[in-house]
Amino acid sequence: TMTESYEERRIAPRADLENTLFIKSITSSQVAGFSNDLKTCNTVNVSAHGLQVMLDFEVLVESEIALWINHETGDSRILISGIVRWTSKTSSENKYLVGIELDEGCVDDMTQWMESPPSAY
Repeated sequence: TMTESYEERRIAPRADLENTLFIKSITSSQVAGFSNDLKTCNTVNVSAHGLQVMLDFEVLVESEIALWINHETGDSRILISGIVRWTSKTSSENKYLVGIELDEGCVDDMTQWMESPPSAY
């Protein structure tokens, strides 16, 4: 069932990985498209199936989000995408903690990325 696989994903190994990712796009039924100014998010922790990120703007649950991750090996950027599953406003002004469930196709890229995260810029 769907819930079981979600539970399994919750227990996938997580890494506390702080890294800044560039957001390519966010789309939801209420909001089409995205302004062109580059937005970023900061990862709080990551697993092969999902990310927790900190945003300085609000997003809607069920939005589709696409993000760039950078590999240490060279300048290749990899596009990952997923669905916003939950959001929670933090005590800091305009900071939102957001949980993203990644698409199945991202697992290999995420696993590789977690093994060799890029050095902080």
